[in-house]
Amino acid sequence: MYYELVNNLGFWIYFGIFDQIRSMKKKITVLLSLIIFLLTNAQKRFQITGNLSGFEENSFAKITKNNMTLDSCIIKNGEFALNGTLQNEPSSVVLLISNGTSYRYSELFIGNESIRINAKKEDFKWNVKTEGSKYDNLRFKYFKLIKALNEERSQYESQVASIRDNSKWNDSLQITYWSQKQPFGKIILVDKKLEEINKKFITDNINQPYGLYLLDSNKSVLSKSFVSNSVKNLNPKLKNNLLVKSINSYLYNPDLKIGDSFYNFSAIDQNGRKVKFSDYFMQKFVLLDFSTLYCGFCIQSIPTLNQLKKEKGNKLEIVTFYVDQDLKGFEKLHKKHHSEWIILRDKDGRSSETYSKYKVDGTRVFYLFGPDGTLIKKIDGFDEEMEELIKKNIGS
Repeated sequence: MYYELVNNLGFWIYFGIFDQIRSMKKKITVLLSLIIFLLTNAQKRFQITGNLSGFEENSFAKITKNNMTLDSCIIKNGEFALNGTLQNEPSSVVLLISNGTSYRYSELFIGNESIRINAKKEDFKWNVKTEGSKYDNLRFKYFKLIKALNEERSQYESQVASIRDNSKWNDSLQITYWSQKQPFGKIILVDKKLEEINKKFITDNINQPYGLYLLDSNKSVLSKSFVSNSVKNLNPKLKNNLLVKSINSYLYNPDLKIGDSFYNFSAIDQNGRKVKFSDYFMQKFVLLDFSTLYCGFCIQSIPTLNQLKKEKGNKLEIVTFYVDQDLKGFEKLHKKHHSEWIILRDKDGRSSETYSKYKVDGTRVFYLFGPDGTLIKKIDGFDEEMEELIKKNIGS
Protein backbone atom coordinates (compact mmCIF):
# COMPACT_ATOMS: atom_id res chain seq x y z
CA MET A 1 0.00 0.00 0.00
CA TYR A 2 2.84 2.40 0.82
CA TYR A 3 4.37 1.95 -2.60
CA GLU A 4 1.02 2.56 -4.31
CA LEU A 5 0.53 5.80 -2.36
CA VAL A 6 4.03 7.00 -3.20
CA ASN A 7 3.40 6.22 -6.88
CA ASN A 8 0.13 8.13 -6.69
CA LEU A 9 2.00 11.13 -5.30
CA GLY A 10 4.21 11.01 -8.37
CA PHE A 11 1.06 10.94 -10.49
CA TRP A 12 -0.22 14.09 -8.78
CA ILE A 13 3.09 15.85 -9.30
CA TYR A 14 3.08 14.89 -13.00
CA PHE A 15 -0.28 16.52 -13.57
CA GLY A 16 0.72 19.77 -11.92
CA ILE A 17 -1.36 19.65 -8.77
CA PHE A 18 1.63 20.88 -6.80
CA ASP A 19 1.52 24.04 -8.95
CA GLN A 20 -2.00 24.68 -7.69
CA ILE A 21 -1.12 24.38 -4.01
CA ARG A 22 2.40 25.79 -3.99
CA SER A 23 1.18 28.93 -2.28
CA MET A 24 -0.61 26.94 0.37
CA LYS A 25 2.22 26.49 2.86
CA LYS A 26 0.39 24.32 5.36
CA LYS A 27 -0.75 21.82 2.76
CA ILE A 28 2.75 21.52 1.34
CA THR A 29 4.12 20.86 4.84
CA VAL A 30 1.53 18.16 5.46
CA LEU A 31 2.16 16.57 2.06
CA LEU A 32 5.94 16.51 2.53
CA SER A 33 5.48 14.97 5.97
CA LEU A 34 3.28 12.30 4.40
CA ILE A 35 5.93 11.53 1.78
CA ILE A 36 8.62 11.16 4.45
CA PHE A 37 6.33 8.94 6.54
CA LEU A 38 5.51 6.68 3.60
CA LEU A 39 9.10 6.33 2.45
CA THR A 40 10.29 5.59 5.99
CA ASN A 41 7.65 2.94 6.65
CA ALA A 42 8.11 1.39 3.21
CA GLN A 43 11.60 0.41 4.34
CA LYS A 44 10.41 -1.37 7.49
CA ARG A 45 10.97 -4.84 6.08
CA PHE A 46 13.46 -7.58 6.74
CA GLN A 47 15.84 -8.64 3.98
CA ILE A 48 17.85 -11.84 4.31
CA THR A 49 20.43 -12.60 1.63
CA GLY A 50 23.50 -14.76 1.52
CA ASN A 51 25.29 -17.85 0.26
CA LEU A 52 24.54 -21.39 1.43
CA SER A 53 27.03 -24.08 0.45
CA GLY A 54 26.52 -27.83 0.43
CA PHE A 55 22.86 -27.74 -0.62
CA GLU A 56 21.58 -29.07 -3.92
CA GLU A 57 20.99 -26.58 -6.69
CA ASN A 58 17.35 -25.38 -6.76
CA SER A 59 16.80 -26.27 -3.13
CA PHE A 60 13.92 -24.43 -1.54
CA ALA A 61 14.53 -21.73 1.12
CA LYS A 62 11.81 -20.18 3.22
CA ILE A 63 11.44 -18.06 6.31
CA THR A 64 8.60 -18.90 8.72
CA LYS A 65 7.12 -17.60 11.94
CA ASN A 66 4.91 -19.93 13.99
CA ASN A 67 4.77 -22.23 10.92
CA MET A 68 3.45 -19.40 8.75
CA THR A 69 5.56 -18.81 5.64
CA LEU A 70 6.66 -15.18 5.35
CA ASP A 71 8.65 -15.61 2.13
CA SER A 72 10.32 -18.31 0.03
CA CYS A 73 12.74 -18.63 -2.87
CA ILE A 74 14.84 -21.08 -4.88
CA ILE A 75 18.58 -21.25 -4.17
CA LYS A 76 20.62 -20.52 -7.29
CA ASN A 77 24.41 -20.97 -7.26
CA GLY A 78 24.19 -20.98 -3.48
CA GLU A 79 22.59 -17.53 -3.39
CA PHE A 80 19.21 -16.77 -1.86
CA ALA A 81 17.11 -13.72 -0.96
CA LEU A 82 14.11 -13.49 1.36
CA ASN A 83 12.14 -10.49 2.55
CA GLY A 84 8.96 -9.56 4.37
CA THR A 85 7.57 -7.66 7.32
CA LEU A 86 7.48 -8.63 10.98
CA GLN A 87 4.48 -7.17 12.78
CA ASN A 88 6.26 -7.40 16.13
CA GLU A 89 9.99 -6.94 16.08
CA PRO A 90 12.34 -8.40 16.94
CA SER A 91 10.85 -11.86 16.53
CA SER A 92 11.94 -15.47 16.43
CA VAL A 93 11.75 -16.87 12.89
CA VAL A 94 12.95 -20.08 11.27
CA LEU A 95 15.10 -20.35 8.15
CA LEU A 96 14.32 -23.69 6.50
CA ILE A 97 16.15 -25.24 3.54
CA SER A 98 14.62 -28.25 1.76
CA ASN A 99 15.27 -30.29 -1.38
CA GLY A 100 11.92 -32.06 -1.22
CA THR A 101 13.12 -35.15 0.63
CA SER A 102 15.16 -33.71 3.51
CA TYR A 103 15.54 -30.37 5.24
CA ARG A 104 17.77 -28.32 7.52
CA TYR A 105 16.67 -25.39 9.65
CA SER A 106 17.81 -22.82 12.17
CA GLU A 107 16.07 -20.33 14.41
CA LEU A 108 16.97 -16.66 13.94
CA PHE A 109 16.02 -13.66 16.07
CA ILE A 110 15.69 -10.60 13.87
CA GLY A 111 13.89 -7.32 13.31
CA ASN A 112 12.87 -5.54 10.13
CA GLU A 113 16.50 -5.18 9.08
CA SER A 114 18.91 -6.23 6.38
CA ILE A 115 21.08 -9.22 7.27
CA ARG A 116 23.35 -11.63 5.46
CA ILE A 117 24.00 -15.31 6.10
CA ASN A 118 26.96 -17.22 4.74
CA ALA A 119 26.68 -20.77 6.03
CA LYS A 120 27.43 -24.38 5.21
CA LYS A 121 24.90 -27.18 5.26
CA GLU A 122 26.55 -28.66 8.36
CA ASP A 123 26.12 -25.36 10.22
CA PHE A 124 22.37 -25.97 10.52
CA LYS A 125 20.83 -25.75 13.08
CA TRP A 126 23.28 -24.65 15.79
CA ASN A 127 26.06 -22.77 13.99
CA VAL A 128 24.22 -20.45 11.60
CA LYS A 129 25.57 -16.94 12.16
CA THR A 130 24.15 -13.71 10.76
CA GLU A 131 25.82 -10.46 9.78
CA GLY A 132 24.21 -7.05 10.17
CA SER A 133 21.52 -7.95 12.72
CA LYS A 134 20.99 -5.78 15.76
CA TYR A 135 19.45 -8.67 17.67
CA ASP A 136 20.66 -12.08 16.46
CA ASN A 137 24.15 -12.12 17.98
CA LEU A 138 22.71 -12.92 21.41
CA ARG A 139 20.70 -15.79 19.94
CA PHE A 140 23.90 -17.18 18.39
CA LYS A 141 25.72 -16.87 21.72
CA TYR A 142 22.92 -18.78 23.44
CA PHE A 143 22.96 -21.53 20.81
CA LYS A 144 26.68 -22.07 21.39
CA LEU A 145 25.97 -22.61 25.10
CA ILE A 146 23.24 -25.22 24.59
CA LYS A 147 24.50 -26.95 21.43
CA ALA A 148 26.44 -29.83 23.06
CA LEU A 149 23.71 -30.64 25.58
CA ASN A 150 20.98 -30.63 22.94
CA GLU A 151 23.01 -32.95 20.73
CA GLU A 152 23.54 -35.25 23.72
CA ARG A 153 19.81 -35.24 24.43
CA SER A 154 19.05 -36.10 20.77
CA GLN A 155 21.41 -39.08 20.98
CA TYR A 156 19.59 -40.38 24.05
CA GLU A 157 16.22 -39.92 22.36
CA SER A 158 17.47 -41.90 19.35
CA GLN A 159 18.63 -44.67 21.67
CA VAL A 160 15.20 -44.78 23.33
CA ALA A 161 13.44 -44.90 19.95
CA SER A 162 15.69 -47.71 18.75
CA ILE A 163 15.09 -49.76 21.91
CA ARG A 164 11.34 -49.28 21.64
CA ASP A 165 11.36 -50.26 17.97
CA ASN A 166 13.08 -53.51 18.92
CA SER A 167 10.49 -54.15 21.65
CA LYS A 168 13.17 -54.23 24.35
CA TRP A 169 11.86 -51.40 26.51
CA ASN A 170 11.37 -52.19 30.20
CA ASP A 171 11.02 -50.52 33.62
CA SER A 172 14.78 -50.57 34.18
CA LEU A 173 15.41 -48.63 30.98
CA GLN A 174 12.63 -46.22 31.90
CA ILE A 175 14.56 -45.42 35.09
CA THR A 176 17.88 -45.22 33.21
CA TYR A 177 16.62 -42.53 30.86
CA TRP A 178 13.69 -40.83 32.58
CA SER A 179 14.07 -41.19 36.36
CA GLN A 180 13.00 -38.00 38.17
CA LYS A 181 14.78 -39.11 41.35
CA GLN A 182 18.49 -39.34 42.04
CA PRO A 183 20.36 -40.78 40.33
CA PHE A 184 18.52 -38.90 37.60
CA GLY A 185 17.81 -40.49 34.25
CA LYS A 186 20.13 -39.54 31.37
CA ILE A 187 17.57 -37.32 29.64
CA ILE A 188 16.36 -35.71 32.87
CA LEU A 189 19.95 -34.90 33.85
CA VAL A 190 20.51 -33.14 30.52
CA ASP A 191 17.26 -31.22 30.98
CA LYS A 192 18.37 -30.02 34.40
CA LYS A 193 21.68 -28.78 32.99
CA LEU A 194 19.85 -26.99 30.19
CA GLU A 195 17.52 -25.39 32.70
CA GLU A 196 20.44 -23.98 34.69
CA ILE A 197 21.98 -22.54 31.52
CA ASN A 198 18.63 -21.02 30.57
CA LYS A 199 18.15 -19.44 33.98
CA LYS A 200 21.63 -17.91 34.06
CA PHE A 201 21.39 -16.66 30.49
CA ILE A 202 17.98 -15.10 31.10
CA THR A 203 19.19 -13.49 34.34
CA ASP A 204 22.26 -12.04 32.63
CA ASN A 205 20.28 -10.76 29.63
CA ILE A 206 16.82 -10.03 31.00
CA ASN A 207 16.82 -6.46 29.68
CA GLN A 208 17.81 -7.54 26.17
CA PRO A 209 15.10 -8.50 23.62
CA TYR A 210 16.34 -12.08 23.26
CA GLY A 211 16.64 -12.59 27.01
CA LEU A 212 13.06 -11.40 27.48
CA TYR A 213 11.92 -13.60 24.58
CA LEU A 214 13.52 -16.66 26.25
CA LEU A 215 11.77 -15.87 29.54
CA ASP A 216 8.42 -15.67 27.76
CA SER A 217 9.08 -18.85 25.75
CA ASN A 218 10.10 -20.83 28.83
CA LYS A 219 7.65 -19.40 31.37
CA SER A 220 5.64 -22.62 31.52
CA VAL A 221 8.66 -24.84 32.29
CA LEU A 222 10.57 -22.54 34.64
CA SER A 223 9.43 -22.10 38.23
CA LYS A 224 6.95 -19.29 38.77
CA SER A 225 9.21 -17.84 41.46
CA PHE A 226 12.08 -17.54 38.97
CA VAL A 227 9.82 -15.99 36.31
CA SER A 228 8.36 -13.56 38.85
CA ASN A 229 11.78 -12.51 40.16
CA SER A 230 13.03 -12.03 36.61
CA VAL A 231 10.15 -9.67 35.87
CA LYS A 232 10.97 -7.71 39.04
CA ASN A 233 14.54 -7.21 37.76
CA LEU A 234 13.38 -5.74 34.46
CA ASN A 235 14.20 -2.20 33.50
CA PRO A 236 11.08 -0.14 34.41
CA LYS A 237 11.02 1.14 30.84
CA LEU A 238 10.01 -2.37 29.73
CA LYS A 239 6.90 -2.64 31.91
CA ASN A 240 4.61 -1.93 28.94
CA ASN A 241 6.43 -4.34 26.64
CA LEU A 242 4.05 -6.81 24.97
CA LEU A 243 6.00 -9.85 26.21
CA VAL A 244 6.05 -8.50 29.77
CA LYS A 245 2.27 -8.14 29.68
CA SER A 246 2.03 -11.70 28.40
CA ILE A 247 4.29 -13.01 31.18
CA ASN A 248 2.36 -11.13 33.87
CA SER A 249 -0.91 -12.51 32.53
CA TYR A 250 0.55 -15.99 32.84
CA LEU A 251 1.78 -15.35 36.39
CA TYR A 252 -1.31 -13.73 37.85
CA ASN A 253 -3.97 -16.02 36.38
CA PRO A 254 -3.84 -19.49 37.99
CA ASP A 255 -4.32 -22.60 35.88
CA LEU A 256 -8.01 -23.28 35.41
CA LYS A 257 -9.18 -26.37 37.26
CA ILE A 258 -12.37 -28.37 36.84
CA GLY A 259 -15.18 -26.32 38.35
CA ASP A 260 -13.41 -22.95 37.95
CA SER A 261 -15.15 -20.13 36.12
CA PHE A 262 -13.90 -19.10 32.69
CA TYR A 263 -11.52 -16.18 32.19
CA ASN A 264 -13.34 -13.44 30.35
CA PHE A 265 -11.62 -11.55 27.54
CA SER A 266 -12.35 -9.11 24.74
CA ALA A 267 -11.63 -9.86 21.09
CA ILE A 268 -12.67 -9.04 17.53
CA ASP A 269 -15.13 -11.40 15.82
CA GLN A 270 -15.40 -12.43 12.17
CA ASN A 271 -17.55 -9.37 11.44
CA GLY A 272 -15.04 -6.92 12.88
CA ARG A 273 -17.06 -6.28 16.06
CA LYS A 274 -15.51 -6.08 19.52
CA VAL A 275 -17.07 -8.78 21.68
CA LYS A 276 -16.59 -10.43 25.05
CA PHE A 277 -16.26 -14.17 25.58
CA SER A 278 -19.01 -13.93 28.20
CA ASP A 279 -21.43 -12.93 25.40
CA TYR A 280 -21.62 -16.56 24.26
CA PHE A 281 -22.89 -18.10 27.50
CA MET A 282 -26.60 -18.12 26.70
CA GLN A 283 -27.78 -21.25 28.51
CA LYS A 284 -25.44 -23.32 26.36
CA PHE A 285 -22.25 -25.28 26.83
CA VAL A 286 -19.31 -23.41 25.30
CA LEU A 287 -16.29 -25.06 23.65
CA LEU A 288 -13.40 -22.59 23.47
CA ASP A 289 -11.02 -23.68 20.74
CA PHE A 290 -7.52 -22.19 20.35
CA SER A 291 -6.55 -22.65 16.74
CA THR A 292 -4.58 -21.41 13.72
CA LEU A 293 -4.48 -21.96 9.98
CA TYR A 294 -0.89 -23.21 10.26
CA CYS A 295 -1.48 -26.23 12.49
CA GLY A 296 -2.13 -29.63 10.92
CA PHE A 297 -4.23 -30.90 13.83
CA CYS A 298 -6.30 -27.71 13.73
CA ILE A 299 -7.23 -28.26 10.10
CA GLN A 300 -7.78 -31.97 10.72
CA SER A 301 -10.30 -31.25 13.48
CA ILE A 302 -12.52 -28.91 11.42
CA PRO A 303 -14.88 -31.63 10.05
CA THR A 304 -15.39 -32.93 13.60
CA LEU A 305 -16.15 -29.45 14.93
CA ASN A 306 -18.52 -28.74 12.05
CA GLN A 307 -20.32 -32.00 12.75
CA LEU A 308 -20.60 -31.14 16.45
CA LYS A 309 -22.03 -27.76 15.53
CA LYS A 310 -24.54 -29.37 13.20
CA GLU A 311 -25.68 -32.05 15.65
CA LYS A 312 -25.44 -30.20 18.98
CA GLY A 313 -25.77 -26.54 18.00
CA ASN A 314 -28.96 -26.21 20.05
CA LYS A 315 -27.02 -26.80 23.27
CA LEU A 316 -23.35 -26.25 22.36
CA GLU A 317 -21.65 -23.05 21.18
CA ILE A 318 -18.19 -23.38 19.63
CA VAL A 319 -15.92 -20.34 19.82
CA THR A 320 -12.62 -20.45 17.95
CA PHE A 321 -9.86 -18.11 19.14
CA TYR A 322 -7.35 -17.53 16.33
CA VAL A 323 -3.89 -17.42 17.94
CA ASP A 324 -1.88 -15.71 15.18
CA GLN A 325 -1.82 -12.07 14.08
CA ASP A 326 -2.25 -12.26 10.31
CA LEU A 327 -5.70 -11.22 9.12
CA LYS A 328 -5.52 -13.32 5.94
CA GLY A 329 -4.99 -16.50 7.95
CA PHE A 330 -7.90 -15.54 10.21
CA GLU A 331 -10.18 -15.08 7.20
CA LYS A 332 -9.03 -18.29 5.52
CA LEU A 333 -9.61 -20.33 8.67
CA HIS A 334 -13.11 -18.90 8.97
CA LYS A 335 -13.89 -19.90 5.37
CA LYS A 336 -12.94 -23.51 6.14
CA HIS A 337 -15.92 -23.60 8.50
CA HIS A 338 -19.51 -22.86 7.57
CA SER A 339 -20.52 -19.20 7.35
CA GLU A 340 -22.09 -18.95 10.82
CA TRP A 341 -18.92 -20.00 12.60
CA ILE A 342 -17.78 -17.84 15.54
CA ILE A 343 -14.10 -17.02 15.27
CA LEU A 344 -12.29 -14.40 17.35
CA ARG A 345 -8.89 -12.78 17.18
CA ASP A 346 -6.62 -10.50 19.17
CA LYS A 347 -4.19 -8.16 17.42
CA ASP A 348 -1.43 -9.38 19.75
CA GLY A 349 -1.81 -13.03 18.71
CA ARG A 350 0.30 -15.42 20.75
CA SER A 351 1.53 -12.53 22.87
CA SER A 352 -2.01 -11.65 23.92
CA GLU A 353 -3.05 -11.81 27.56
CA THR A 354 -5.80 -14.27 26.58
CA TYR A 355 -3.29 -16.74 25.11
CA SER A 356 -1.21 -16.53 28.31
CA LYS A 357 -3.97 -16.65 30.91
CA TYR A 358 -5.38 -19.80 29.30
CA LYS A 359 -1.88 -21.34 29.41
CA VAL A 360 -1.78 -22.20 25.71
CA ASP A 361 1.64 -23.56 24.73
CA GLY A 362 0.58 -24.77 21.30
CA THR A 363 -2.47 -25.61 19.24
CA ARG A 364 -4.92 -27.25 19.25
CA VAL A 365 -6.29 -26.74 22.79
CA PHE A 366 -9.96 -26.94 23.86
CA TYR A 367 -11.75 -25.77 27.01
CA LEU A 368 -15.28 -27.08 27.53
CA PHE A 369 -17.41 -24.93 29.86
CA GLY A 370 -20.87 -25.62 31.22
CA PRO A 371 -23.82 -23.23 30.76
CA ASP A 372 -22.93 -21.73 34.16
CA GLY A 373 -19.43 -20.88 32.88
CA THR A 374 -17.50 -23.46 34.92
CA LEU A 375 -14.83 -25.65 33.39
CA ILE A 376 -15.88 -29.20 32.64
CA LYS A 377 -12.94 -30.45 30.60
CA LYS A 378 -9.65 -29.28 29.10
CA ILE A 379 -8.53 -31.19 26.00
CA ASP A 380 -4.96 -30.91 24.72
CA GLY A 381 -4.59 -31.88 21.08
CA PHE A 382 -7.04 -33.60 18.79
CA ASP A 383 -7.94 -37.20 18.07
CA GLU A 384 -10.91 -39.07 16.62
CA GLU A 385 -12.36 -39.73 20.08
CA MET A 386 -12.79 -36.04 20.88
CA GLU A 387 -16.27 -35.81 19.36
CA GLU A 388 -17.66 -38.58 21.55
CA LEU A 389 -15.86 -37.18 24.59
CA ILE A 390 -17.57 -33.81 24.18
CA LYS A 391 -20.97 -35.39 23.47
CA LYS A 392 -20.60 -37.47 26.64
CA ASN A 393 -19.86 -34.37 28.71
CA ILE A 394 -22.74 -32.25 27.37
CA GLY A 395 -25.31 -35.06 27.38
CA SER A 396 -27.82 -36.12 24.75
